[in-house]
This record gives sequence, C-alpha cells and structure tokens, in this order.
Amino acid sequence: MSIAVEAKKICKIIGEKSILDNVDLSVREGEIYGFLDANGAGKTTFIKILMGMYVL
Repeated sequence: MSIAVEAKKICKIIGEKSILDNVDLSVREGEIYGFLDANGAGKTTFIKILMGMYVL
C-alpha cells in the first residue's frame, strides 16, 4: 500500500514552551489511527498542523 499521510520532524513552540518535538507520522492507505494522550499533550496542535491550520 502507498502512504496517504506522512509528516516528519514536526516541531511547534509557543512562547517558551515546546508543544511538539520531532514528531513523525506515516499512515498508509486504508489504515485508521487515533490520538490518545493526556490533556495538553499536543494532539490538537499536531492535527491542526497536518490540516494546514497552523503555520510552522
């Protein structure tokens, strides 16, 4: 299967706080992923970056 979504070394800093630090994601066609982690871990930020709602 081919890769449908790929992100490499995603970083996001807001103020002095590092929200994401070198996050990688590779999703092949037909695969389904869920994002699970504690509040404030950067899940929404990462998804917004993937959607182009945040500029790096």
